[in-house]
Amino acid sequence: MKDLPEEFIDYVFRRRKASVLKMVEGGLTDKEILLEFTRTTPAVITYGPAGLSGSIKMVGFLPKAGSLPTVVKNIRELLSHKSSMSFKEFMVRFVTMVYDENIMDLGRFGGLEMAFRHSWNNIRATGKATLLFYTPPTISYEVRCSVKVHEGDGIYEYLNLLHDVFHTPDTGRSEYPAYEFLVNEIYDQSATPQGFGRLIYKA
Repeated sequence: MKDLPEEFIDYVFRRRKASVLKMVEGGLTDKEILLEFTRTTPAVITYGPAGLSGSIKMVGFLPKAGSLPTVVKNIRELLSHKSSMSFKEFMVRFVTMVYDENIMDLGRFGGLEMAFRHSWNNIRATGKATLLFYTPPTISYEVRCSVKVHEGDGIYEYLNLLHDVFHTPDTGRSEYPAYEFLVNEIYDQSATPQGFGRLIYKA
């Protein structure tokens, strides 16, 4: 697979990592935090038996296949020691672990299904979705993907662990089906001279 455009990697990965670390340091205002979160929560657009649908979901890049078992093991170990660390120490170690370009596959996003309605029915029927990122006032990317559903495997475990880090650290383990979004095309839909639907990547 060809490398993704640098402009897109900067937008969805590097600046996301930088903003999380800055947030941990207390360097972002509440409004800035909300704005930066748009890099993580695209609209997932699908079509199929449930009709034309758009749903906001949190996504992130997946580890390369060879790195996945080690990353899962490391996150489990980190979670087991969370109570003995400060929030800042825990988050810095976590971010360093999962925002490593050397181990992440920048052609594959992952996310969880929690609602089991329109997106769930459409993706299982068609295996396709578009991720539409938008950060006001101008930046937007349309990412067309093939989609696989995972249950009970390494990708499923990894994405549920990420959810547990933020949402269920003390109340058990989440067990949601996982999506693997394989990037096929990226269009720059930003309101800039370089945007307005320009194809910037094709697998």
